[in-house]
Amino acid sequence: MKRIFLALTISVFTISIHAQENYTPDIRQGAKFRYSVSTGGQEIPLLISVDSVSPGYLKLGWNIEGMGNGGWVMKKNSLDKAVRGWWDEPSAGNDIDIADEQTVLVFSKAQWDAIGKDKKTDYDQQNYSVKTPSDQQKLVLNGKVLNVILLEGQNGSSRIWILNNPQFPAIVKIEGNTMGPDLTLVGIE
Repeated sequence: MKRIFLALTISVFTISIHAQENYTPDIRQGAKFRYSVSTGGQEIPLLISVDSVSPGYLKLGWNIEGMGNGGWVMKKNSLDKAVRGWWDEPSAGNDIDIADEQTVLVFSKAQWDAIGKDKKTDYDQQNYSVKTPSDQQKLVLNGKVLNVILLEGQNGSSRIWILNNPQFPAIVKIEGNTMGPDLTLVGIE
């Protein structure tokens, strides 16, 4: 009887620890992010691919069915110091060089460092602070809770979830975007 009780206790403990683990996807060249973009009352599927990645260079490809595809190129200054997102409409058939003060769907090293040190950062001319997500604010992908950092704007109406991954702090959800559409990650391949 003691053995059964001990086995049952260990099983419950193991299940509860496993249930609390967060999923951190391994992002590298070739990874694909599937987003749902909310704009003008429409939901548009967006596929983002990590086409090329190195310490001072990141190229993301994009594809929107019916619109075409293209790419965004971010270089060292952008990846190191940017504090704004690039929210212009994508240009099919082109690779756009992103300005030094902007990034596309990732946070810069300076923003990542500020989050780690001060628990806050600036993005698109707004101050964001790290918040503990409620159960309803946790993001689940393929039945697993994503390991993300929730940032909330000072007015409380804008929120950004980024992967808790210093090598690839990708935006996985944004709501109340003051500069462009809202988006939600729906899959990673």
